[in-house]
Amino acid sequence: MSAKAIAFEQIEKFMGWCPACKKTAHQTKQSCYFINTAIISGKTENTTEFRTANVIFPANTALFTFLFVIFFNLLMTHTENISLFLVGLFLLNIPCYLLILKTFEAAVLIDKSGVHLQAFRLKKFDIPYEEIENITSHRLEKRSKEMSLLLVIGEIAFCGFVVYMTVIKGEWKIPLLLVSLLPLILFATRKQKTHLWKLNTQLYIKTKHKKWYELNSYHSLITDEVSAAKIKSSIERHL
Repeated sequence: MSAKAIAFEQIEKFMGWCPACKKTAHQTKQSCYFINTAIISGKTENTTEFRTANVIFPANTALFTFLFVIFFNLLMTHTENISLFLVGLFLLNIPCYLLILKTFEAAVLIDKSGVHLQAFRLKKFDIPYEEIENITSHRLEKRSKEMSLLLVIGEIAFCGFVVYMTVIKGEWKIPLLLVSLLPLILFATRKQKTHLWKLNTQLYIKTKHKKWYELNSYHSLITDEVSAAKIKSSIERHL
């Protein structure tokens, strides 16, 4: 064998060629199969929905306050017997607890048919898009130091009034009423802290027509900033 042939053989061995192996054709193995998923042209309907339960309705608070004032006046003016008063307190606390629990079922659902407010004034309230005139929002500012100071002064004044009515006037109804409401207040505060967070934005949904029992055509809700932006954009897309 010539030196030239020996040199070519050494180069072929260096490149991976083996004289004992048969010549084979290279085959490509495909482990993934791709299917052409071309979009069929045609009219499609946007069925995107948005729902949030991180919301409270000021209308529920107003309704609760209205009912509480009625029960409070009835207890203070029509029950002189302590036994009847205690029974009245018990009957007052039952609907108060039920109302508080119901208000924490509040939720907002935005879908193709309109805006659905769950537990709004303790019932389901639907607003179709054709009834909505506009929607506005604003950021709720944190309580200032001056306002916090005024609230503290008001609480101190209220406690002083209760002590005066109890010790000087001998009034026993107000202390009993406050003591009975203390667990309710603590329950509502704890439930709000565990179920709701960052309620810093208020939305106003203005409708074209209002019911006879409504003071205005605005429906207000308070939620977090992200949910408020999504609710607002979802409604505006349909207007």
